[in-house]
Amino acid sequence: MIFFNSKKRKQAVKDFFEYVKSEVLPNEKETEIVAGITKQLKSGFELIDNNKWGTAFENLGNELVEHYVIIDRKGTELVKKIIKLCKLDKKWEFDLRRINSLGYKMGSWKLTDSEKLALEHKYTFYKPSREITKNLVVGNIVKLTFEFDSSNSEHPSAERMWVEITEINGEKFKGKLDNHPFYLHELYAGDEIIFEHKHIINHNLELSEPNLVDKYYDRCFVTNKILYDKAPINYIYREEPMGKDENRDYVDTGWRILSGDESDEYMDNSENVSLVSLGAVLSIDDSFIYLLESEVGTSFERNEKGIFEKINE
Repeated sequence: MIFFNSKKRKQAVKDFFEYVKSEVLPNEKETEIVAGITKQLKSGFELIDNNKWGTAFENLGNELVEHYVIIDRKGTELVKKIIKLCKLDKKWEFDLRRINSLGYKMGSWKLTDSEKLALEHKYTFYKPSREITKNLVVGNIVKLTFEFDSSNSEHPSAERMWVEITEINGEKFKGKLDNHPFYLHELYAGDEIIFEHKHIINHNLELSEPNLVDKYYDRCFVTNKILYDKAPINYIYREEPMGKDENRDYVDTGWRILSGDESDEYMDNSENVSLVSLGAVLSIDDSFIYLLESEVGTSFERNEKGIFEKINE
């Protein structure tokens, strides 16, 4: 029995080595990665012949992990077999796939209805319209949001991934996953994904359209009383914007948004003020949106009727 188990372990590790040699290595282009894997394969086969199959596997595994080489479903099944037979750490299954969410709940993923999100958060969340997605053809790639449940509160609740379209039937699509998931355990690159227009949040079409997210993407300063404490917006003014930073993809609009009862002491503490997109503030209250084209130097205060009046200062 001991001899038989040793033979099975040896064969399991050898099968993984053959998989890496024939299916993983040919897909690698970088000389350094190819050289490293090739070296570990050569020395590993020698270790396997000397019944040091666990050391051989771990050496090759470390090489793959170090260079971010990700194994597919077939490779994962081989690794699971090795872990069981050789009594190795289960983390190898996740490390070799670059899986980050060990708290992921199997079978919990679903595609996000991004059309609904866009309606609910029109100033901060954009999805392509049907006028855009009707131009998609087989071979295009689109980005979808995959929601999931996890027992780890530090993990995100969704993962965005690209899918290559393989079939279109009206607003229904089929495609193959064009990403290696970092959180969804049961999905692999190449898996078939069935989705609809409502799930698409991005695409590789050379098309764009006006949208509120882009229009109100540039920044303003808003007090945290409004942003976090849900205080009403009662006073806004526009001053000379800060200088443009070439390392950022946004500019300061010069708008300053206050509740109106912030003390001088409160305003002197920079931690009480946040630089956010205009869209983030409009999502809270867009009653002043018609004033946003006003020139620098103007200010407005909400009167008793709830209407913003221009202040002459």
